[in-house]
Amino acid sequence: MQNSSEFQYVAIDTIHESTTNPRRTFDETKLQELAESIRTNGLIQPITVRSNSQGFEIVAGARRFRAALLAEVFSLPARIVDITDAQALEWQLVENALREDVHPYEEAQGFQGLLDMPGYDVAALVEKTGKSASHVYARLALLQLIPSIAEAFSADRITASHANLLARLPQDVQAEAYEQCWRKDWQDKEPHLLPAKQLSSWIQNNLYLALADAPFDREDPTLNPVAGACVTCSRRSGYNTSLFTDVQGDQCLDGPCYQIKVKGHIDREIAARPELVQIENGYRNPREKRPGAVQRGHFREIEHTDNPDAEPVKPCEAAKPAIIVYGKRVGTTLTVCTDNNCPIHDPRAVARSAEHPEPVMPPPPPAETEEEAESRRQQHEQQRKEYEAEQERRAEEFRQQQEREEQEYEAEQDRREEQRKARAATFERILENAPETLNAAQLRVLLRAIVNLDPYMFADDLAEDISAESDHCSPEEVLLATIDATADDKLARFALQLALSGHRGIPRQGELDLLAEAEAAFPAKKPKTVKAKTEGSTKTKPTAKKFESKKETARKKAA
Repeated sequence: MQNSSEFQYVAIDTIHESTTNPRRTFDETKLQELAESIRTNGLIQPITVRSNSQGFEIVAGARRFRAALLAEVFSLPARIVDITDAQALEWQLVENALREDVHPYEEAQGFQGLLDMPGYDVAALVEKTGKSASHVYARLALLQLIPSIAEAFSADRITASHANLLARLPQDVQAEAYEQCWRKDWQDKEPHLLPAKQLSSWIQNNLYLALADAPFDREDPTLNPVAGACVTCSRRSGYNTSLFTDVQGDQCLDGPCYQIKVKGHIDREIAARPELVQIENGYRNPREKRPGAVQRGHFREIEHTDNPDAEPVKPCEAAKPAIIVYGKRVGTTLTVCTDNNCPIHDPRAVARSAEHPEPVMPPPPPAETEEEAESRRQQHEQQRKEYEAEQERRAEEFRQQQEREEQEYEAEQDRREEQRKARAATFERILENAPETLNAAQLRVLLRAIVNLDPYMFADDLAEDISAESDHCSPEEVLLATIDATADDKLARFALQLALSGHRGIPRQGELDLLAEAEAAFPAKKPKTVKAKTEGSTKTKPTAKKFESKKETARKKAA
């Protein structure tokens, strides 16, 4: 029965959450945002409830209910439905699966809850939720995580990509693979999470085994009766291609089972063919070696019996079949030559046994005549003179090049010295003309110069300029003492000296020229000019006589 009423307001203290709600995590920040929206606009979308002995149980809308509690409202708009416990669970699971913000692990639990109900399979989930089959399978695989990893995933300590990679592995190797998700560098206080692609690479190199390269029969169920044949085993990537879309080829995911089958295959081969030479293709503890096995270097490999495209090799009396019992290509059968001096397969023996005819010596050259000897001596003397002349010419070119380079270097040094003097004069002029207060453009130049100071050298250079007798004081102490002793109207000048002292030198290529910027911002003061007297001016200084007469007149008036 699924009758439902019209929307009506229900007192919030009569509503309670359902114990079967698959949602377990709620984002506190988003709850507060929703609560603020409810205070302002009210609850726009009603919740769905059903009545029971305790009041009204929430079927859909637990998050809205919690936000309403934070907003301290008295009642909520609700749609009351009359459904059974099984129908309520189905509604909750479907509604939970359709949410966009659902945690992947909660979504997986919701899918499994629906599959546990009668009439539900993966096809029904695809139809009900609108999700793809590969999405459903990927989520259901998360339920294969061991509890410790599932807890870490639910707490968002690892991402969904990490969890999907781990869930596809057998549970007995998940903990080892989980450790590869983290790395602690020397500067880290706690291990940090590595990208999922690094975990994927580690799994590919350490846990995935290509079944195409397996030396045993993948259809044989007797090599490991507990696991059965590889072609029907679920612990391989080819069993569920929708879950392993990123894995190339059919890969075995159960390393211990793979090794059991390799050992069983080797034991069978040796039992059936006792003449097989057992080869260890790598070093291991002598206690772990097979009795009678030899290292690979003892015999020469002459043929791969598992390579039908290989060119046939001429057999010899010392050729024997062999099998690799440890190391690279374990389980592979091949043919080896057991004679280190084999005339067929040993290159040195082949060279020694090959028949070579006696070398035919060329006839001696005819005797040289006296004219030919003289001609040869003259030719040699001419070549010697040409060589010596060429050496002298090269030495002279080198000397001239050295002289040019020295002249260019000296000219460059003179030019740079003139440039340094000019920059030093500019620096002194800027300080002499520094105003008591700086305008905005001048302040910007000052700040740019401070930002570009060398933090290791500027204090030393400036302190040395200020006081040559500072052996018992640090550069900072000299500068601080200078600041305290500088008059108020000279503080701007000292600030410029402090900021620009490190920029007096010639800037390197691509480096800012802060002194040039300062020169533009602090133009030179124009000299004061005295106005010349205008011709015909009759204004003259009062004479002493006139000055005395004025004093006399003042005394008479006073009397």
